[in-house]
Order: sequence, then C-alpha cells, then structure tokens
Amino acid sequence: MLFYLNDKRYDQDALNERWQTLERNDNVASARRLAVCTTDHFEWLAIALYCRKNDLSVAPIHPDTPHCAAQRKAKELDCDALIWQNAEQIQRLCQSALPAGTLIQFSSGTTGAAKKIERTWAEIDREIEHYNSAINLTSDIVPVVACAITHSYGFICGFLASLARGATPHIVTGWNPKYLLRTLQLYPKPLLYSSPVFIKTLLMLWRSPQSLYGVMTSGAVMPEHDFANLTHKVQHVWQQYGCSEAGCITIAYQPKNARVMGHALAHCQLLASSDSNAPAEVIVQQSGHNIHTGDAGYIDSSDNSSLHFCGRIDDTIIYAGLNVYPQEVESALMTHPAISEAVVFNMPDASAGARVAAIYTAPSALNDTQLRDLYRQKLATHQRPSWTQYVTKIPRLANGKISRRQLAQDFLEKKPSTQPDRLSPPDTLYATEGTQV
Repeated sequence: MLFYLNDKRYDQDALNERWQTLERNDNVASARRLAVCTTDHFEWLAIALYCRKNDLSVAPIHPDTPHCAAQRKAKELDCDALIWQNAEQIQRLCQSALPAGTLIQFSSGTTGAAKKIERTWAEIDREIEHYNSAINLTSDIVPVVACAITHSYGFICGFLASLARGATPHIVTGWNPKYLLRTLQLYPKPLLYSSPVFIKTLLMLWRSPQSLYGVMTSGAVMPEHDFANLTHKVQHVWQQYGCSEAGCITIAYQPKNARVMGHALAHCQLLASSDSNAPAEVIVQQSGHNIHTGDAGYIDSSDNSSLHFCGRIDDTIIYAGLNVYPQEVESALMTHPAISEAVVFNMPDASAGARVAAIYTAPSALNDTQLRDLYRQKLATHQRPSWTQYVTKIPRLANGKISRRQLAQDFLEKKPSTQPDRLSPPDTLYATEGTQV
C-alpha cells in the first residue's frame, strides 16, 4: 500500500492506471510542463508523481479556479498543457522554452504579490534525504497529513518524504476535526502534519486521557499559550521552518518554546545574528547560493545552536526607533482568557514613523479598562497597540495565511468616519469597537 486518502487505499496499480491514461494522450506526450487544476486529490498526486518519475515539470493551480482563469495562470507559469479536473481533459498550450523537471509553486503572498518558485526534482530529492535523516523516524510512526498537499510542507515533507522512508502516509482532506481525531486514533503512533490553527482546534477537542503521540507544526509561529497546551497534550513535538525557495531548512524536536526552529538540515548553512537583542535576516546557503528568507532571527550560543524566529522583516514595526515584532505582541494579547486569536500589524504615523495596530477575536469586545490592564501587565510601552479592534473573524488569504500588509491597507482604505482621527500615543487610546474588518 502506498498511501491512504481519507478512507480509501491507493497502491501502485492505481497509480499505473492513471499514468497509462496520461501516456495515451498526445497532448501529454509532447508536453514538458503541466499545470494541474483539479478538485480530485488523488488525481493531483498521481499526476505529480508521474511528472517526478518522468522528469517533467508540474504546477498545481488552486482547485477553485475557474477554467478560463486556470488557462491564464497556466500560461503565466509557462506550461505546455493544462490538465483540467482529470487526466482525460488535457488542453495543449503554447510550447514553453523553459526547462522541465521542476516543481512549480508560488510563494505565500503574505508580504505582497505571490511569485513563482521553481525547484528541480533533484533539489527536492536532496531535501527529502536530509529531512528524513534529521527527523529520524522509525517505521511504525504513521504520518497523518492534514494540510494542503499541493504546498511544500504537505506534499514534500508530509507525503514524498514519507514514501521515501517506506512509511504509508494517511492524507486527510478538508477540515473535519472529529474525522481527523478518529483517523489519529486508528494508529498507535500517529504523527500529525498540520498548521498551528488546525492543531489548536484539534487539541481543544482531544478528550482522550492518553497524550497524542506526535505533532509536526509549520507555517506560522504558534502563540505561546497554545504551544504550552500542545506540549502538555502531545508526547513528541516537532517544529520545522522553511521557505518557498529553499524548502525545509530546520527541524526542532521538543523545542522549549514556539520560536525555537532547531538545527539546519545538513544541506543548508545558516547565516543569522548571534545576538538575541539584535536579530538579523536569516540567510540560507545551498549549493553555493544565498537565499534571503526575509525573516528576522538569531542563532543561540548554546551547544545546540538552534535558530530562533523573531518575525518577518517586512512585518517588523519600527516605533520611534524601537523594533516591535508582531508575534510577540500577539502572544501577549492571547494570554487574556477571552481572546482566542489576535493579529498585529503596522500603521504609518507621521510623528513616530509607525505605530502598532491590532485586531482580535473574542466572545465579545473587551472594554478600555480590560485592554489597558492587559497592555500594562504584558507589554512594554513601545509594544502597546495604539488602535485595537474587535472582529468576529480574522481575514485570511486563500492559502489560510494572514497578510498583515493587507490588513493595514484595508484599514487605511476605510472611510474617515470609521477611523480614529489620529493614532494617539500608546496607553492613551484604545478603540475597542468599530467597523469589522
């Protein structure tokens, strides 16, 4: 058995059947770069594995994309053909002059327009080799992949790396936490691959007296109180850090806090600050090339020399010359028992250069006194939001991530009547109500 997809088992015969369909199509025979837009998860995996086996390029397009938009996107990615929904529906496009043998993806788009990223299958194979060496899992640990299998985290680390070490991954699509719980309970030693938001929800529903065996988290820094709950309810915690251009860069096992990203994989060398008080951009060296991550961090001086993540450089708020990292403020806000989620972003200000703004979710809005007390207890003066808004739901991008830049833009584009006249100095103005974002 190769893998499970929800309740269905797939073996090599199932893959061969789909591969034969591809090989019988003349549009595939002459194509070297395939774009795939399908709601069928098995179809995507079968085509992606076919392209990897035959050194072709493949690009996943979001399954909700309309046909005409998928055609346009495929052309922008310089693909020779578009596979629409299944291997029987293949549309030939213009012949591309770009090389084949790559996985074509997009960056997250959280700091601006998403950009095309291409990595060769050889580069991905090297990543998988060092990833499996670093994680060092025994064969009885079953990966349960509950994240997007078109993205690097789910596809490469959760799926391909599992196949490479002889494991049988169990992929769970959609988001039904009760179904996922039942799936995890099928195995004595499940290792859940998912995002911090999904993991948080799942652990709220975990009622078993026994701890969950293992969790791998990636994609965002988990708030500290959620991380504490994770370590309380899970026996083995892994955390990995990476970027679109480099793939997985570091893995931490049993990290002490949510910002510890662990050691670099053997094929990566890290350049970063060694001063926790002066984080700098994390630069990854691979095959003699420098990859700028756009993330701020530092490498501690202990024997373990782990990478500590501080935040996106673009997200850093410089208030009166002092750096404010949004994740630190968010973690502080979420220590309040009523606040379930918070997002902090940068708001331009003529006098201070920038100020801190925040939105949060809760059963109901906190009043000014509650916010003032929280800020005084948990935050330095320069970290305290000048503008705070209660919302019923945190806006997210299509990939589930949050764009702080978009939040700031949405705020600035509101009508003046819905905005404070000015952003007052910290600890003097807290607008708890207002138009919902």
